[in-house]
Amino acid sequence: LGRLGTADRYADLALMIANAEENWAAPDEAERAFAVLFNVLGIEAPDRERLAFYLRLDPLTWG
Repeated sequence: LGRLGTADRYADLALMIANAEENWAAPDEAERAFAVLFNVLGIEAPDRERLAFYLRLDPLTWG
């Protein structure tokens, strides 16, 4: 986290969510946690396509 700076917080959020999903027991638990996270951040309509983009981009940035 934090590798990409402050340009787009979705970059960090995508990696955080991907990592946290490993600890969620069921899809409904993951969806609840997702909703709570974005509610706390004040993001009413999370851009799931943007999150997916950063997850696809991440392996390309490995050194």
